[in-house]
Amino acid sequence: MSDTSPPGDPRGAGDSTGLRRVLVTGATGLLGNAVVEQLLAGGTEVTAVVRNADRARELLPDHFALRLVTGDVTDVRTYADALRGMDAVIHTAAYFREYYQPGHDLELLYRTNVAAVEELLKAASDASVPTVVHTSSIAVLGGGDVRSPGDEGTPNGAPTQDNHYRASKIRAERAIRGVEDALRERYGARYGLRVPLVLPGWMWGPGDAGPTSAGRLFLAVAHGAVKALPAAGNHVVDARDVAAVCVAAAERGDAGHRYIAGGSWYPLHEICSAVVRATGTGTVPRRLPAPAAMPLASLMEWQAKARGKEPVATRTGMRVLLEGDRRRVSSARAIRELDIAFRPLDQTIADQAAWHRARRQLPAVAQGTRIA
Repeated sequence: MSDTSPPGDPRGAGDSTGLRRVLVTGATGLLGNAVVEQLLAGGTEVTAVVRNADRARELLPDHFALRLVTGDVTDVRTYADALRGMDAVIHTAAYFREYYQPGHDLELLYRTNVAAVEELLKAASDASVPTVVHTSSIAVLGGGDVRSPGDEGTPNGAPTQDNHYRASKIRAERAIRGVEDALRERYGARYGLRVPLVLPGWMWGPGDAGPTSAGRLFLAVAHGAVKALPAAGNHVVDARDVAAVCVAAAERGDAGHRYIAGGSWYPLHEICSAVVRATGTGTVPRRLPAPAAMPLASLMEWQAKARGKEPVATRTGMRVLLEGDRRRVSSARAIRELDIAFRPLDQTIADQAAWHRARRQLPAVAQGTRIA
C-alpha cells in the first residue's frame, strides 16, 4: 500500500499504530474504509463488521490481517462475540441519508445513530474492550463563527427536527454520557471504558463508494449535471485525515474528550473548481445568491423524483450547507494532542478523482474545459 499521508504528517502509513486488534463498524463506508486501511498499514489486526461480505471484499483491501464479520450494526448481538479480545472499537457506522434521500427512514436513523451506540458501549464493556471511539459531527456544535471558532468546549445545539441527523448525533453524545455514568455506578473503581469522540467536518476523498453527499456532488459536477449552486461554503476534510484522528484517539485520546477533525473552510465554488481541475470534465456551477438555495434544493428534489432518481442534495442537505457557510471550527486539539495534519483540498480532490477514474465513473475528458 502506498503512503498517502499528507506532507509533514508524522503518522506515515507505515507507522505502527500500537493497537493489536481493532473492530471497525461501518467498514465499507468512506470513513470506515479509510480507518481499515490505516490500521492495516500500521500492523493492526482488523475485524470489519459488514452487512454484505461479498460487497465488502470488493471494497476493502485483500489483506491477511483483515477479518470480515457479517453483522447488523443495529443489533449488537449479531457481532458481539467478535468484540472479545479487541484493544479498541472504532465506530464509524451511521445513517445519514437525510442529506440526499427524501422520504428516508427516521426510525432507522435514530435506531442506528442513537440506540445502537448505547448497545455497543454496553456490549463492549461486557467484553472488556477498553476503548470505543465514537464518530460524531461538527454539526452538533451550537456555536462557532469567523470571529470565535467553535471548539471541543462549545456546547451542543438543541436536537431540533429540522435536521434529524444532527439531532441523532446530539442525542448519541447524551446517551454515551448516560451509559458511562451507569457503568461507573455499576463497576466503581473497576470501570475502565474509555470513549473519545471524533467530530469530523464534511468528508471528501477516495473510497466514497456509497456515495455520500460529497461523492454525489463530486460526480454531479464532473458530469456537468449541476448548473448552479449557492454562494456558500463549509469545512472540508479528507476522510483519511479523519481516520488518522480516529486511530490516534483509539491509541491515546482522553476519556470523554472530543476531537474536532474539521480540516479547512472552503467556498463551495472553490471545491467545485477543484473537481473540474482534477477531472478535466464538467463546468463549475455558477454562483447563486444564498436566498435561492432552498428553492434550488426543492427543484432538485422534484426533478429527481420525476426521473426516479435520488437528488444531488435535499432541502435538509442544503440547509446544512448554508449553516456551514457561517460556522467555523478549530481542530487545534487534534493537531496538538494527536499529532494530526490535514491535507490541502487539491490533494484530496485529485486523489478522489483518481479513485473514481479507476472505477470508470467519470466521463471522457473534454477539450477546452472551462474553469470559472
